[in-house]
Amino acid sequence: MHSNSVELIEPPANCVMVGTGKGGVGKSTIAAHKAAWHAARGERTLLVCVTSQDDDDLGIESFDRGIRPDGPSVLNGMGLYRAIHDRTPLLPIREVRPNLDVVPGGEAVGELATLLTARMPVEGVHVVTSLARALEPIAPWYDQIVFDSAPELDSLEQLALAATRWLFVPTRSDTNSIRGMRRIARNYKLVRKQLNPYLQVAGACLYGSNPSATQLHQEVRDAVLKELGLSTPMLTTVVGYREMPAVNARNKGLTFGEYAALLPSSARSYDVAAGRASRADVVPESIVPLANEMESLNSEIDAHCRKAPSS
Repeated sequence: MHSNSVELIEPPANCVMVGTGKGGVGKSTIAAHKAAWHAARGERTLLVCVTSQDDDDLGIESFDRGIRPDGPSVLNGMGLYRAIHDRTPLLPIREVRPNLDVVPGGEAVGELATLLTARMPVEGVHVVTSLARALEPIAPWYDQIVFDSAPELDSLEQLALAATRWLFVPTRSDTNSIRGMRRIARNYKLVRKQLNPYLQVAGACLYGSNPSATQLHQEVRDAVLKELGLSTPMLTTVVGYREMPAVNARNKGLTFGEYAALLPSSARSYDVAAGRASRADVVPESIVPLANEMESLNSEIDAHCRKAPSS
């Protein structure tokens, strides 16, 4: 089937995909925080995790958050796989936070690659719009839709790109992360040309870097523009590398802001020394700048999507 015989689907204007060409650059964390950020502002929000690695930043599985749909489990990517396999609408876990519904990722999402390959001889390039078609019936329910996209397979990345309006790309400052952008840039151009002419790059940012390393940041920005195009907006916010508070927040299934809100009631080091508390009960003060930087990043991403020209 040739691409010119495919009926194009126009993704909702409120869809943003967070994607990179390489794992470990904060993609899932940014996607979860962006979705929670919109929900906290009273916007009805959907997070779709198109990745076989379920990071569970929001504590859905670890802390049993949200209202599961009736029927078979949708955890571990099974809901997403089933919707595309059965050609049915997505069934999210509702109210993971107030106003926030989530389609979880996980191992079953990786099996989509085999399914899409099997359908390719009949559907051709149109198979890449499978996720867009599963989203279409429920998209009007939401003010904002966020995709967490897989860096591990081109086919999964293309699924998300065909269903979204905006692409946002975080990167670290190492050479491998920058090189990984070439892959997502290739997939972006392919999907935009063949299936989704509405797709645009909303911007790129540095994640997990020292905010004071300004010369290094400029070198990375130059490399990003080379890979994604000179018109790519480079966001000014740099979310710093603070491993302990980030890991602690994820282990508790909390966003950085939610974890920072626990600081006033946190146990102290002397409580640990006295045996009245464990080290896990101590909220590190470094969570505050981390939460502030993530808040700033989400505001900046949102502003870029709102002011970018429509296709």
